[in-house]
Amino acid sequence: MRKNVLQAMLVAGIAAVGVFFCGCSDPMVSNTARTAVEQFLLSDVIEQASDQMQFASYKGKKAVLDYNYLAPQVDKPVIQGLVERRLAECGVTVVTDKKEADIIVQLVCPVLATDMSKFLLGPPSLPIPVPDTSVQIVIPEIPLFLKLTRSAHGHFSVNILNAKDSAPIEIQKGIRTRSEFVNWTLLLIPWKTHSMKLSESKPVENNEVKIIID
Repeated sequence: MRKNVLQAMLVAGIAAVGVFFCGCSDPMVSNTARTAVEQFLLSDVIEQASDQMQFASYKGKKAVLDYNYLAPQVDKPVIQGLVERRLAECGVTVVTDKKEADIIVQLVCPVLATDMSKFLLGPPSLPIPVPDTSVQIVIPEIPLFLKLTRSAHGHFSVNILNAKDSAPIEIQKGIRTRSEFVNWTLLLIPWKTHSMKLSESKPVENNEVKIIID
């Protein structure tokens, strides 16, 4: 009996040491359906794509948007908003009535998703059973080197049609974008890198907000 107690204490001690030395918190914890990182990645991919769409030659025209091909995408409203902003930047007026429009802009997005990859050097997470009990003590992984990459990928195309007869005017295809956020750990010291243009806001006079791009 005493031997079993000593074994249990030893296992608990090992687990405690593992927890103490494991200084990496879980970056996937979220209080919402999506983490903030995932939302930033997807919005960045969509914004990159909208910035690549060329509408300058249609300045002064009226366009009606066809979003039917975006139906499978959960982020359809974000795509719509950023593409309409891009049209406005190019001087194109968005209308809802096809009879008022000069052109039809069809948006296609077959790919819009996130991926994750992980590379670890160090002891992985290890469950250790306590003798003569059904209890297991889990020693967390101890990352001597860790690279956890979360990335978003987008594939878009734009069909521009004549509003009068739906004849094709221009096809913009092959708009592919990518964004990534990487959690690193080296000898238990964590840091982060990313390809996104994160911004911070600072209040200024007259209750205005100035956006500073880093």
